[in-house]
Amino acid sequence: MFRVLAIAVGLSASASAVAQGPLGKVPIAGPRTKVMTLGSVHLSAFESWNPAMLEPLLVKLAAFSPGVITIEGISGEQCAALKATADSTGSAYSEYCWNPDEIIGATKRTVQQANLEIRETLKGWPSSPSAAQRRRLAMLFLAAGDRASAKVQWLRLPQAERHAGDGIDKAMIELIERRGKRMNESYDVAAVLAARLGLERVYPVDDHSSDAIFADVPNDFDQAFADRGKEPALVRTKALNDQQTAKVRDGETMLDLYRATNARDGVKDQVLADFGGALAMAAASYPGRTYVGWWEVRNLRMVANARSAFATTPGARVLNIVGSSHKPWYDALFASMADVDVVDATAVLR
Repeated sequence: MFRVLAIAVGLSASASAVAQGPLGKVPIAGPRTKVMTLGSVHLSAFESWNPAMLEPLLVKLAAFSPGVITIEGISGEQCAALKATADSTGSAYSEYCWNPDEIIGATKRTVQQANLEIRETLKGWPSSPSAAQRRRLAMLFLAAGDRASAKVQWLRLPQAERHAGDGIDKAMIELIERRGKRMNESYDVAAVLAARLGLERVYPVDDHSSDAIFADVPNDFDQAFADRGKEPALVRTKALNDQQTAKVRDGETMLDLYRATNARDGVKDQVLADFGGALAMAAASYPGRTYVGWWEVRNLRMVANARSAFATTPGARVLNIVGSSHKPWYDALFASMADVDVVDATAVLR
């Protein structure tokens, strides 16, 4: 099945330039919700980088003090749905999900059962849970397919308590600790930050159900995109992106990269080259418009999932950590919500 990776790397939307939603900014009860979206490069693409480089970024994000953190990860429930709909969603399951069979066998819980236990556990969660309670909750998050939240619980344990027991075995510890794995913003930024701030979890909000769109494209769809990467505008902006990432050598230059990625117009040309260029592709079936349609459906569903994560905590401070090509859609969609203020990431990272 056709799979195209969005190569734009982010654009901060100005909330004042975005049309308000149907309610406008009407009076509300209680404080407004503050939502910041951090556009991130995918850290796993850079083998030479190390977690110590993220410390200045983590300090800035901790100062924002989010109470809800969402990530670009797929929930265990959606992975089950993608597996069941592989005839239409193609390779999405194999590319973005883990096979849960081993965890199901070890925990004796399905994804649905684990999620139910997580909800019930957190409803009665004490202010000072025991190490055994945290190990058990980490196991439940693994069973639910939420490895980043399992890491949050693991990091909240004292070092001496990070051992097998209470449903956690050696194989599960290896999954949580990810030793020898490349960095990943869902774990090395989101989970680390959540643990540092005393949060109990992060929320995976990615959504690839939109991939079913590609099941109905014309037969010549793939061919229309075969040489797209050679377009001069895309070549030029990729070169600029490569120059930016090549400058990263320590924590301060890593923070500089995030500042540039999240600047208001820092990568506007990249977004326009990718998605704007696709809209103008000259072909009988308008394949570029289908591509942009898929991208917008995916972002609509991701933002809906993120909105669900903080719907029961009005007035929260929310941090979305997402691949930076999603950021302009996140900012625009959240700006249309009546009780939400979009926070300028540039100000937080200053």
